[in-house]
Amino acid sequence: MWRFAVQAGLIPGRDFHEKCDRLAAWGYDGVEVSGSDVVEQADEVRAAAQAAGIQVTSTCGGYHGWLVDPNPRSRALAVGEIQRILEAGARVGAAGLVAPAAYGISARAPLPPGRYLYTLEEERGLLLDSLAQIVSTAEQTGTTLFLEPLNRYVDRVVNTVAEAAAIIEALRSPHVRIVPDFYHMNIEEADIAATLRQYAPLIGHVHLSDSNRGIPGQGHVDFASGLAALRASGYDGVLAIEATPPADPDTAFRHALALVRQA
Repeated sequence: MWRFAVQAGLIPGRDFHEKCDRLAAWGYDGVEVSGSDVVEQADEVRAAAQAAGIQVTSTCGGYHGWLVDPNPRSRALAVGEIQRILEAGARVGAAGLVAPAAYGISARAPLPPGRYLYTLEEERGLLLDSLAQIVSTAEQTGTTLFLEPLNRYVDRVVNTVAEAAAIIEALRSPHVRIVPDFYHMNIEEADIAATLRQYAPLIGHVHLSDSNRGIPGQGHVDFASGLAALRASGYDGVLAIEATPPADPDTAFRHALALVRQA
């Protein structure tokens, strides 16, 4: 049975208790929290979710550096902080952490005379090395690193679901899975539904966002076909909204939930 979640940063409220209460009132099943919040406020996060009757489904970001950071110290910092987030997340029941290869370091295909410190293949080698270090912690905690492909304008290392699948297949660990994000797929994938069907066995988590980075229903993404493909392929996990905050969250998030459930 699918569970629907919203990232905590999108929910109005003075603290996690208010956020979780509002999320439950909207009809959602869970909350996705920042990795730094679960490390620093694990007790509050767990208590707020339990009191509201929802689940801490996952963590997202909240660490420094990137898994392919050209600076070795920054890369090591990212690996270490992700390991701590997985450990803290396990204590509050989170299935794992959502992380891209990088965000904003470089985009694919720079104009001349642009060049990068590493080739694309070398950067993917750095990613494999970083993930291999994280896998041991994921195994010990029973959690998962959810690798999120980002579009070519914000990252150059992993843009498509197929590229993420190649990384995961090289690792050969069930503790690294793909996070398809409908917003990024809208840019990178020729056929969202076909992609989801093809790589369904490697999907561990899903991000919902529309073509304009708004919540579902504010753009032109065909959620019906994509969600039908997930359903037909047997996906049975979490679908979390990661988007630009709407002007009227109480109305917008209720509408978004109704839309995706109907789709």
